[in-house]
Amino acid sequence: MGSPLATVRHRLAHLMPRPFQSRRQRTITALEFSGEWLKLARVEVSAKGKRRLRRLVARPVVLPEEIPKTFVDLVKEGVGAADSILISIPRNLVTVRNLQLPTTDPRELNEMIGLQTAKQTPYSKEEIISDFQVVRRSPEGFTDVVLITTHRSVSNRCLKILDDCRLKAAGIRLSSHGVRSGWQLLCGATKDAGRGPTAVLDIDSNFSDFLVIRSGTVTFTKALSIGSAKLSSGEANEIEKLTQEIQRAIDIYEGERIGQGIATLVITGAEVRARLVPRLGETLRLPVQRVSLVERLPGAREVLDVPEAQRESVSLTAVLGLAWDAESAGIDLTPQEVRIREALEHKGRAIMVTGILSVSILAALTALVSQHVYFKKQYLEQLDGEIARTQQAASDVEALKKRLKIIREAERRENSSLEILSVLHRSTPPEISLKSIAFDEDSHVVLKGVTQKMSTVFEFVSTLEKLPNFRQVKAKHATRSGSKDGSEEIEFEITCPLARKHEA
Repeated sequence: MGSPLATVRHRLAHLMPRPFQSRRQRTITALEFSGEWLKLARVEVSAKGKRRLRRLVARPVVLPEEIPKTFVDLVKEGVGAADSILISIPRNLVTVRNLQLPTTDPRELNEMIGLQTAKQTPYSKEEIISDFQVVRRSPEGFTDVVLITTHRSVSNRCLKILDDCRLKAAGIRLSSHGVRSGWQLLCGATKDAGRGPTAVLDIDSNFSDFLVIRSGTVTFTKALSIGSAKLSSGEANEIEKLTQEIQRAIDIYEGERIGQGIATLVITGAEVRARLVPRLGETLRLPVQRVSLVERLPGAREVLDVPEAQRESVSLTAVLGLAWDAESAGIDLTPQEVRIREALEHKGRAIMVTGILSVSILAALTALVSQHVYFKKQYLEQLDGEIARTQQAASDVEALKKRLKIIREAERRENSSLEILSVLHRSTPPEISLKSIAFDEDSHVVLKGVTQKMSTVFEFVSTLEKLPNFRQVKAKHATRSGSKDGSEEIEFEITCPLARKHEA
C-alpha cells in the first residue's frame, strides 16, 4: 500500500495553478501589433532567474486583416498556452501626459487622476483605458505622475486576436517601458543619478519614441512622426525634421520642469543613416551614441527572424525589453472588465485547488484510518488464534492456581479449624477425653469431655488460658456422674473464646 501523503503530493503537482509554481522554469512572450508589423520576443526564465532569448521575430503586415493569420502562424511555430504573454501597445497609439498633483495621499491621488483622465482626451470615460505611474513625491506635498491613456478599441483588438487563438494576456504594457528595459539590458545603465537623465530615441518603421529615463524610471515620453521609412527615403530634410522634433520634445521636457537637464542621448531600434548621429550631436549639443540590440545581446543574432530586406528598418527593442524584464513596467492597460474576469477565474481555480486539496487530505486521512483499523483487526485475529491455541493449558493453570490459593489462604488464616485442632491435640492431657469440639469460626470453641478428677479440669482450663489462641477461657460447668463400669466421672464443658494474634 503506497503512502497516502505521497499520493496527495503527486496530485497537487499536476493540479496546482501556475501562480503557485512561480519558482519553476517559465517562458515570457511579448507581442506588439502595430499597423505595419507583428513583433514577438520569447524569453525563457529558469528557476534560478537566468534568462535566455529563444525567439526574436518580426513579420510585415500589409493589411490589418492579415494580423490574425500571421499571428496564428507564429503561434504554430512555438507560442504555448503556458507562456506568460504580454502585449506591447506602440507609443503612437497612446496619449501620455506629465502631471503635477497637489497631494501625496494615495486615495486622493487616485481621485485626482480620475478627474484628469477625462480632461486629457476627447473621448468619454467609458471609451478609454488609463493607468498612471508615480515619478516623484516632493517634500512640498506634490506628486509628479505620468498619465497614460488609450482608446479601448486598441486593447480589445489585441485581446481578441489572442482569444481567437485560445490564449490569454498576462498584461498590456506601453512600448516605452519595453524600450526602457531594453536600453538597461543593453547598456547596463540602471543608475544614472550621477550623470543626470538619459534620453533614448527608439526608431521604428513609421514613428520614433523619444523618452527620458531617470533612475530607471520613464519620466517623459513623446511619439515622433519620423521613422526609419522616412529616414531611408533619401530626402535630406527628413533628418532635419527629426532633429527639430527631438528639440521640441526636449523643450517640452525642460519647460515642464519634470527633472534635470538631459545628459546624453542614446539611439536604439532601426539602423540609421551614418550622418544622423553627428548631426544630432551638433544640433542638440549632447553626447549621442548608437546602440545595436542585435550586436550587444548574446545570442540575439542567432534567433533573429526578420525578412532580410527589412531587417534594418524595424525596432524590436520594446518587445525584447518587456519579455526580458516583465515585472518592472509599472502600468497595465488591460480593460477593467478583463481584470475582474481573470480575478474571478483565478479565485475559482484557487477554490478548486482548495477543494481538491481538502478532498485529497480527507482521502489520505480515511486511508490512514482504514489502514490502522485493518492492522488492528489483523492483530486481534492473531491474538484470538493464539488464545484458542493456549486455552486448555490456561484452564489447567487456572485450576492449579485456585487450589494453591485455597491452601495458602488456609495456611495464612488466623485460628483456622486445622490450627485449633492441632493446638488442642498438643495441649490436651491423657487424663481428659474430649467428646465434642464445637467450633464457631472467628468466635469461640466449646469443648465437652470427661475426666476422673475435678482438679484435672481446672488444670486443663489453666493450660488453655496460656495458649495464644484463646482468651478468658472458662469452665462452664463440671458435674460428677457415674460411668458404665460403676466408677465416678467428671463431665465438663469449657468455653474458649478465640483470640486475635495482635491481641495475644
